[in-house]
Amino acid sequence: MAMQAPRTESRLGVAPEVFDRAHLARYTMNSADLEREIIGLFLMQLPATIAMIEEAKSAAEWRLATHTLKGSAMAVGARRLIRIAAQLEQFVFGDEVNVRMQLTGALHGATAEFQDAMRQLYG
Repeated sequence: MAMQAPRTESRLGVAPEVFDRAHLARYTMNSADLEREIIGLFLMQLPATIAMIEEAKSAAEWRLATHTLKGSAMAVGARRLIRIAAQLEQFVFGDEVNVRMQLTGALHGATAEFQDAMRQLYG
């Protein structure tokens, strides 16, 4: 009986710096159905979380929105989103607008990249 090659992100073209599927698999006990459900919930909530960041009017709103993004990205293994969310969380609300725009631009790029990767993996 021939052994089947393991299904990995790199073999499927999903960069490990974008998505750590092994991380999610540990929490889902390798259930592809549960992975798909959790990723679906994350992707459904992601636009609202990004909107909270973009519409934050105070440091407290900013901290809540960026921390929420960081935590939910950590839960699913969205590595690049985790990194950007951590940068956003450290950014002092009200500081330089150009830096904030650069960070939110990077967030949009990483979000699109993650969404594309999830379509590739989960359909």
